[in-house]
Order: sequence, then C-alpha cells, then structure tokens
Amino acid sequence: MITLTPMLERWAADCPFWPVDPTDYLLPVPGRPTPRQVGTVMWALIGRSATADDLSITAGDATEAIRTYVACEDEDYAPGGLRVVAGDVVIDPGCCIGLDEWRDWLRIAGGAVIDLGHDPDVLMEHRGSVVRMWQDGGHLPSGQRPDPGEPHIDVPRDALPAMLGAVQEELAGFLAAMRPWAHDLAPELADPLADAVDRRLQISAPLGS
Repeated sequence: MITLTPMLERWAADCPFWPVDPTDYLLPVPGRPTPRQVGTVMWALIGRSATADDLSITAGDATEAIRTYVACEDEDYAPGGLRVVAGDVVIDPGCCIGLDEWRDWLRIAGGAVIDLGHDPDVLMEHRGSVVRMWQDGGHLPSGQRPDPGEPHIDVPRDALPAMLGAVQEELAGFLAAMRPWAHDLAPELADPLADAVDRRLQISAPLGS
C-alpha cells in the first residue's frame, strides 16, 4: 500500500503561547488531531510570523502572533510537502518546497515531472503507467541511473487523483479541528485564521481546480 501524508517542517523557535509536542524535523498534519497536535502544526505555520531572524519572539501574546500571521501577505509558503510511504521505503519532501504546493502532484498524473526539493534530492522518472521515485537519486552524476536494487517507490499514475483526494481529506479534517482550537485562544480571529490556513494550504477548493 502506498500512502501520501501532508508534512510541515518544524519551526525552530520554541512556542511560548500554547502547548506543542516535541517532534522530528518533519511533522505530519493529521486529519483527526488532538488539541496539542493542532498547536504543534499551527506553530509550524505561525512561528515564522512571530519571530525575528535570530529566532527571538516578536509577538507579545497568542492573539498578536495569530493576527500577524493572518495579516501577513507573503505567508503562502509553508515549508514541507508530501511524504510517500510504501512498506519500509519512505520518501520525504526536500528543502525549498512547501505543503502549499501539494496540488502540483496532479500534474504527475498527466506525465509531468515536478520539483520535490533538494537535500534529499528526490529523483522522479515516468515508467509506463507508474512514476518511479528514489529518495536520493538526484545526487547521482548526470546520466547515471540508480542501481536496480536501490530502494524506490512505483506510484501508479492513475491512482494519484484518489491518493490526493485522501490528502485533501486529511487537510480538511485538520482545518475543522483547528477552528475550535483557535476559538479558545482568540475567538475573534478563529474564522480569519481558518480562512488564511485554508487559502494558503489550498485545502477546500475542488481538487483539480
């Protein structure tokens, strides 16, 4: 079974405004999160707006942190992406791409090769009805192919729309759980925050639009 999981990069600064979980560098966005998981994911999104370049906190409280994120005009970039898992093979998104770009995967179904970041450098290659992916294949010299036994995942292209539909359901589930969490922190900002997250992560629009 092959799964796609929406992931975000953990924000480096500690959150002083609400409880968060300790996480790996990449954290999943669950469709049925606990309040603490919501807070952890939201700090990955909001933290960049509430800290300076030296990671010192610039917001005075949770309300200010949320308000700054909602008002920011350049917060569409949400570092992360989609994790691909098949058995014990895991392919993670690389650097310099974002979860906000998850809909680009629809182009793969049409035969495109999309950027999945670097470090790791994912190599993607269309082979008939599947797209084959290697986690570090992009590190190879130009023209050199991975060894036949190198771990890889073959994703059936015709299965991608349904798999991405499942990603959208996970994100929609998270968004639904985020509203009451935000309401407890800053009631007047709960709806604007939900709208901002929905828009920036491209959650609710019909898939393929």
